[in-house]
Amino acid sequence: MLMGGGVLATQNLKVMPTKTISINTFSFTFILLMKKNIFSGMNNKYDKPIFKDETIFYPDYLPEKILSRDAQLKELTYLLKPLLNLKKANNLLIYGPPGTGKTLTSVFVLKELCEYTTKVKYIYFNVIKDNTRYSVLSGLVSFFGDALPRRGLAIDEILSRLNEFFSKSYFSPVIILDEIDKMDVIDSSNLLYDLTRFSSNNKFFTVILITNHKSFILDLDKRTQSSLFLSEIEYPKYKPTEIKDILKERIDYGLVPGSINEDLIGYISGFASARGGDARIAIDLIYKAGKEAEKQGLQEITRDVLLSSAKFVDSQKLSEKIKYLSKEEIDVLLAIDDGIVTTELYCKLNLSERAIRRYLDTLEKLELIKIDSYRTGKAQKRRVSLRMDPELLRRM
Repeated sequence: MLMGGGVLATQNLKVMPTKTISINTFSFTFILLMKKNIFSGMNNKYDKPIFKDETIFYPDYLPEKILSRDAQLKELTYLLKPLLNLKKANNLLIYGPPGTGKTLTSVFVLKELCEYTTKVKYIYFNVIKDNTRYSVLSGLVSFFGDALPRRGLAIDEILSRLNEFFSKSYFSPVIILDEIDKMDVIDSSNLLYDLTRFSSNNKFFTVILITNHKSFILDLDKRTQSSLFLSEIEYPKYKPTEIKDILKERIDYGLVPGSINEDLIGYISGFASARGGDARIAIDLIYKAGKEAEKQGLQEITRDVLLSSAKFVDSQKLSEKIKYLSKEEIDVLLAIDDGIVTTELYCKLNLSERAIRRYLDTLEKLELIKIDSYRTGKAQKRRVSLRMDPELLRRM
């Protein structure tokens, strides 16, 4: 805006040297201006953060103490104890709902074991990322300190090289295969059979399989099932009080005192309990609410911010589950009216009853739906309900 005398208003702006321009007989003096930097003033807005250590809420954070999993820690420690004396330990199947501490306790115990002795080393694979037999075997070759040529190697060549390194090693290797059920069943059958075949100087591979559903073992070929010699450890859902204890510990270490009140911690615990007792949901909700509160320049997490973040977390978790579904499974999910009877669902879809039952089983395992059985007269019926807001599903 021009002020009197042809000079631009300069409030809050940095003034650059003036330049005089003549147009006809008029002379105007313009001051070339540099606009205010977008980052200036941000320190004042965010000078009172919600977090004192954000990493406490990261998915890969490993606490110094594991809460509410004493029985599982004790069992896992006992089953891995033979490795201290270079003896064979049973392979392990660790199963339970999402967010119940399966990965956390496995990594915690293995870190403790490797700190205690040099006779054991471990490697972790998330099978969602390393989802083929080739990928895991290649990772194991790297684990022993070698690299595969760029042209790659055939599986037989990788196994031969792996056996050579394994025979020369001084330690017992432990392999964590997290989300093992996400691997193609033929690949997982072959991979697990490969690993059970290795033996040298009283050393063996110890395999820890982590899954939400122990029934995936039944899909493996019989040869692999009989060779695994699995010990099982079950992880039940966290109780609301257990989730609250976990949250309070993370809050003490990760948030500035006074950043969230007790009532909201109770709400978050209930929110996670209603979604399968998943502690990761609770931790993620606090993190996202804290980031949003900081973005708004607030000094604490408010109820409005928390409720808004809860909707986002629900949407994000639903999106994560849906991306693993086939087109047919998504069609079945979208066809479900809350409380629909399975016989009605069979009529709505152009699929066989057997296929629909299989898809419903998958959706139930992912906790996207709930199936209740009831009796009317002599007939046994099944009612299907959604475990999420239908509107949220339609927006996916």
